[in-house]
Amino acid sequence: MNKPLAELLRPKSIRDIIGQQHLFNENSVMNRMIKNHALYSLIFYGVPGIGKTSIALALANDLKVPHIIYNAVVDKKEQLVSIIDLAKKSDDGYVIILEEVHRLNRDKQDILLPYLENGTVYVFATTTENPYFTINPAIRSRCQIFELLPLSKEDIYEGLKKRLKDIKLNVKINDEILQRIADQTNGDLRAALNIIDMLNTLYVNDKINLDTLKDVMQQSYLVSADYGDEYYDLKSAFHKSLRGSDANAAIYYLARLLAMGDLESICRRMIAMAYEDIGLANPQLCSRVILACNVAKEVGIPEAKQIFANIVIEMCLSPKSNSGYLAIMEALQDVKKGKAYNIPKHIKDQSYASASKLGRTGYKYPHDYKNVYVKQQYLPNELKDRQYYKPKENPIEKKLNEYLEKIKKED
Repeated sequence: MNKPLAELLRPKSIRDIIGQQHLFNENSVMNRMIKNHALYSLIFYGVPGIGKTSIALALANDLKVPHIIYNAVVDKKEQLVSIIDLAKKSDDGYVIILEEVHRLNRDKQDILLPYLENGTVYVFATTTENPYFTINPAIRSRCQIFELLPLSKEDIYEGLKKRLKDIKLNVKINDEILQRIADQTNGDLRAALNIIDMLNTLYVNDKINLDTLKDVMQQSYLVSADYGDEYYDLKSAFHKSLRGSDANAAIYYLARLLAMGDLESICRRMIAMAYEDIGLANPQLCSRVILACNVAKEVGIPEAKQIFANIVIEMCLSPKSNSGYLAIMEALQDVKKGKAYNIPKHIKDQSYASASKLGRTGYKYPHDYKNVYVKQQYLPNELKDRQYYKPKENPIEKKLNEYLEKIKKED
């Protein structure tokens, strides 16, 4: 075999895709695209090894459109220009299967966007990162986003049996071995196929047993074996343990995430936790969490473990407040309900000469008053008594609010 087994057995049609039933029911977007021969730009988002590129290729095959794979990290912008030149000559549409789209730099974005806008090219993009956090909004707004769910152990097992029926192996691998591989590859179909590839190449004519499999499958698989489709539950458990001030549990779930090498998810979750659950009770800690995450990314795994351990324990021990989170959620609910009322005239923009002719006068500049505070209305009339921020009982917030009440009385 000149190609990896995972590449040789890559599905040619979406009918051959393993798992992801939520994306391929009869009325799904992708089935409708094929039925109507309609092209749209798509983003496939999910953990490594679950078939993002395979789905993109299979869909392009089913649509019978010319397509090419372009990797945002390793491929040069000159290659992207050449691809677009080819796309201009196609009468049937042209698809770029854009791998690691979250790593597409500004130069390449500037080349791609006009042709994405006018329909010269379409992208079937793949990313392991949350597109709402990491992908340029200009690209994201031109695409439909589909989240791929982690494959279960049963998906992997049935998928291996299905794929291996089409190829003659050099080794004997029974169902027990296939089940063990499925159990211990953490929902990563590519990893499972790569293990079989190694067995097939290195143990020709052998009957594979559990001891051989243990030699081939390194500790990285065994540590993360029981995550499977509980991937998101694991991050949730980490968050809730930290919110609940249980340092032992938070460290345990941190260790499991570190064992998966999931540095980006740890950082995103910790920063979100800091501002959602600690917030105004310890504002300086929020900044230290960002610093710790930046340093952890700089040194990478495994050195990041001690950085994370220290900051996670500090977060567990810190006082907690979600008053900022509750305030913005309540305000967003009001906005979604259509409560977009007129801004009081005295705080509208007055930077141009004719502002006073529109009645935009009367603003009191707080710095001209004692304690940099003066009473005036900021909320629209319809919401003037609305209280979004409701202070929590912790030392820092209490002190800040006592100060504000004190200067209000002195006004």
